[in-house]
Amino acid sequence: MYSSVLQKIGMILFGSLSTCLTLCFVYSIITIIIWFMYTDSVFRPLTDYELYVIQNLGDHGLSSNLLMTRRDILDAEIKFDKYEYNAWLSERISLKRPLGDFRDTDCLTINYTLPKNVSVSIIIAHNLEHPQTLLRTLYSIQRETSSRILREIIIVNDGPSDIELHKYISANFQKVKQIEYKKEKGLIYARITGAKRAKGDVLVFLNAHIEVTKGWLPPLLEPLIKNKKTVTEPVLDTISTENFGYERSEFHDQMGFNWLLERLWFPLDNASISKLPDPYPTPSLEGFAFAIDRKWFWHLGAWDEGFRGNGGDALELSLKAWQCGGRILTATCSRIGFIYKKSEVEVQQAPNKNANKVTRKNFKRVIEVWFDEFKFSVYRLAPRLRNISSGGLIKQRNLRRRLNCKSFAWYRSQVALASNSFLRGGLKRLAFGKISPFVAPIFCLSVRGSQLILKKCNTTVLENWTLTYRCQLKLGVMCLEVGPNSRIRASKCINKFFDHHWQYSFQDKAFITDNQKCLHIDFQKRKLVLRPCNSSLTEQRWLYTGITDASQDNVLKMCLELKH
Repeated sequence: MYSSVLQKIGMILFGSLSTCLTLCFVYSIITIIIWFMYTDSVFRPLTDYELYVIQNLGDHGLSSNLLMTRRDILDAEIKFDKYEYNAWLSERISLKRPLGDFRDTDCLTINYTLPKNVSVSIIIAHNLEHPQTLLRTLYSIQRETSSRILREIIIVNDGPSDIELHKYISANFQKVKQIEYKKEKGLIYARITGAKRAKGDVLVFLNAHIEVTKGWLPPLLEPLIKNKKTVTEPVLDTISTENFGYERSEFHDQMGFNWLLERLWFPLDNASISKLPDPYPTPSLEGFAFAIDRKWFWHLGAWDEGFRGNGGDALELSLKAWQCGGRILTATCSRIGFIYKKSEVEVQQAPNKNANKVTRKNFKRVIEVWFDEFKFSVYRLAPRLRNISSGGLIKQRNLRRRLNCKSFAWYRSQVALASNSFLRGGLKRLAFGKISPFVAPIFCLSVRGSQLILKKCNTTVLENWTLTYRCQLKLGVMCLEVGPNSRIRASKCINKFFDHHWQYSFQDKAFITDNQKCLHIDFQKRKLVLRPCNSSLTEQRWLYTGITDASQDNVLKMCLELKH
């Protein structure tokens, strides 16, 4: 009785059983749709990467400064230690912040002619980059790069990736492909992995903490289209690690290196200046951002497979490019803002100063394969490299022979800048040895900071002073300089002649500079000074083991006759 009553009520409310089921099905579908629409975990990444963004902060590359609580300061310090820049501030700057047009005025009227079918693969290798900074890199590329030219962006995570960041990138960047390793293998290996997956005609290698600016890509591509055996690099402006301000570089320069493999920057030569804004040749790559034809990159053998970690790769590719028939050009109309992380700069610094054994081995491999007999010039100034094992080099040496690459002597004479006296004139020296005062022969002249000191001699070559063919007295990369009031100091050797030149007189056992003044020990003030030469004063007499007789005295007099 009751069931029949309920059935009648059901018929009144819902009609037949099939109608009831249909209504239930429709209700369920509507519920699911509404749930999907309002559930972030399905349609949106779990993390909101613009949660802390302050409107217009840092726009147009302006520096950003905010009032901070104690908790903010602590959080910022922790993140700075981890990422090597102000990641706390990066989280408060828009991921899509607009930048100005930082190109030179002459660049604005240039129309670049690129084939319609040319394609580019951008490769970004990183190790747990700060999410907002990496996303700002990607948004700047997406905004300032023609979709017709850009085939893909390949991100290689050197180690486990951030799952939320991975999901966000997949959802917001259609042309991005992501690769990750469970264990770190080094950024060089990561770059090679990305290059193997790339399909574009041109490979563009970028670091993960950059922002490209308006018109950045065509100036890099046009020289490659004209000559495929070309590597191009942009002008790297600085993004401040402290306030994320975009600092435009006002001057163009060329990078080289000395026998310690220290990176040196030289003013642009007159011939290149007269042709600006055309790209100009540079002997060495910084390696943080550059473009290269994909087929030629593999023709050169990419990077040495024996490299581990990071470091030495920029030097190797620079020598390969030049010695194996190519060239390196700086495209002055391409500008990229770059955050200079301390660890990235240090890993490319002179191997003799580099604490990382893996990096030193990378440099050793480059020296053994590409420097020929000039490797001994490096080992003389960087003795700690001499005893490092380089590992097997047969494959790399065979590659060089197969490509019929030129000698390092050719690179040194034809590619190294004429102004780079460190490299081009580095082997020419007038003398090399220890300097000791007659009054205290067990002590040797040395350098501490910018101060000249006397310390007890030892048996290492690190106390040997070079009297160069340019008449500079040089210890390592420090040169003896005469400052105001005839004060003697040591300073970093520069790529030009000093105002004062040095001569050693074996007959008088004296170091003489301009105006017939001699290196003098002032015992009262406990420092080295210049005084008018007087051969009777023992304070001015020095033993220089690099010169053992008076035969060079007449030759060395030329140092006091130099006029520049």
